[in-house]
Amino acid sequence: MADPELNPRHIARAHHISLRTLYRLCEQGGLSLEQWIIDQRLENVRCDLSRSARDHHSVEAVARSWGFSNPTFFSRRFRLAYGLTAGQWRRRAHELPAK
Repeated sequence: MADPELNPRHIARAHHISLRTLYRLCEQGGLSLEQWIIDQRLENVRCDLSRSARDHHSVEAVARSWGFSNPTFFSRRFRLAYGLTAGQWRRRAHELPAK
């Protein structure tokens, strides 16, 4: 997930299937492959921002580590997915009492 070059062609090749077969399988499962990749990356960023161990990394650095090379795209998608900016998410996550 962290590889910014990850794309459907790489996934198909890794599974020894054609790109057309990959898209057909995703369509049959009701899945947009590109959206799934973005969603998985966003979730990984969200989890990392919740961890104190990643506090010394900027939000942009954490996003980059999960394959988001465009900060504007990342910011827009994070806010759309979670209703907060990544910085707001990080601050709120650290305000919650530890379990």
